[in-house]
Amino acid sequence: MEGFSLQERRPFAGGLPFGDTGPYELLLGRAHYAVDPTAPGNAPITDLALAPRDADGLVRFSGDVQILCPADPRLGNRRLFFDWGNRGNKRCLQYFNDARGSNLPLTAEHAGNGFLMRRGYSIVWGAWQGDLLPGNGRVILDAPVATQDGAPVTGLHRAEFIGQEGVNTFPLGVYTSTYSHPAVDGPARLTRRRYPWSPREDVPAAEWQFGRYEAGMGLEVFGRDSIVAESRQHLHMPAGFLPGWIYELVYTATAPRVLGLGHAAVRDLVSWLRHEASAVNPLRGGIDKA
Repeated sequence: MEGFSLQERRPFAGGLPFGDTGPYELLLGRAHYAVDPTAPGNAPITDLALAPRDADGLVRFSGDVQILCPADPRLGNRRLFFDWGNRGNKRCLQYFNDARGSNLPLTAEHAGNGFLMRRGYSIVWGAWQGDLLPGNGRVILDAPVATQDGAPVTGLHRAEFIGQEGVNTFPLGVYTSTYSHPAVDGPARLTRRRYPWSPREDVPAAEWQFGRYEAGMGLEVFGRDSIVAESRQHLHMPAGFLPGWIYELVYTATAPRVLGLGHAAVRDLVSWLRHEASAVNPLRGGIDKA
């Protein structure tokens, strides 16, 4: 990790004190990473060798960081509590403090019973999932795309969907908030099965396509129109998906992201917050263990 940019500092829970720890504050920022693809510790990261490098040979990327810490660092317990979160969402205050869930914890309601705060923890959320799309306050990692000969890598990709009543379109990333690897010309096969152990049956190519259903205002003021728009990031079945059935799409995709860098990001962020002595580190000198 080679830098941190603090974007915003806000009081937490209206300055409410949490026992001997006192009030907390929420810091919003961005971590800037530089990873050496030739370092032995980075060798297990899939496709890291295919990530674009700068002139010095390093792979650079960045990610969101949010820190909930004592306003007076001298009153903390010198412990860093890292919350991995789920799909960019913050969860630890729900689980440990019985708090109301929020991706922007600012109010006393978001503090819940104050368990972690009364004990003086510095809570850190660092983006590690590089296949998420911005929205709803999620912490996002900008993972680089794997390339070969100057172009994004292309290859087979597998996606699995569970059919739902009334649904005829899915993002190829399955969820609205998840990155969809774009389809390109090449082999593609859609199958379905009733249970995980059931044999797969092919869905005829005439029954599905890469596209998405759209509906909206029609040419007439009181009418509505619908279309199937071309989309290389959506799967569309005009007749709909059978509810509860497992659909498996294996298709030719492009632009895979080097998602393993998310684990390197957590490693480097936590180490940097513990050991970096410069003034740019908001937790400098205040953390002994993580």
